Amino acid sequence: MEEFEKPPIDEKSDEEVFREYMEDLKLSPEDFNKKILDVGAGSAQFAKWAKEHGVSSEIYSLEPRKENLIEKEKGVVAKAETMPFADESFDLIVSNAAIPNIYLGESSESIQKKIRSSLDEMMRVLKSGGEIRLARVLIGKEYEPQRDLSKSIENALAELEKSGTVQVEKIRTSSDDTYEYQGHIPKKLLAEAYLIIIRKQKD
Repeated sequence: MEEFEKPPIDEKSDEEVFREYMEDLKLSPEDFNKKILDVGAGSAQFAKWAKEHGVSSEIYSLEPRKENLIEKEKGVVAKAETMPFADESFDLIVSNAAIPNIYLGESSESIQKKIRSSLDEMMRVLKSGGEIRLARVLIGKEYEPQRDLSKSIENALAELEKSGTVQVEKIRTSSDDTYEYQGHIPKKLLAEAYLIIIRKQKD
């Protein structure tokens, strides 16, 4: 089986990463008037380019590995499941190809626990009326390593919706779909890529 994979985001220029965030997360210029948290920010290229080009200086980058962060001013070393921020600190929380994909390959129990913990933390630090946007989330039934991840994210989103405090929207973005290939020809769709938008209702 041959799979198509994008190059690691850190191999791209800061501008390429910024434009990818804009497209994948469907961001608008108005979004940069908000206080933003980038979860799983890698080397914080999104925040770095935005700051250097006068787009925004209010983007905080959360990354568990200290050595990855190149934008230090608003770079925070912590995991998504245990964020060191006060309640209702951010207007917009984004994660591009990080949450929940970084949990792929862990045990079913670990995936379920970490997805719920990370979403709970995002909801805690998100202001009333704010949004969470998770881009390039792979959901599939045919690709075996993806099944636990898909089930866990679907269950976590369903629980959030049942709480009556959020609205959840899933937008399919086919550019990151995963296929089973025969030669260079895609034969079976294994996992579909989505942008997931979670809107926290106003108090």
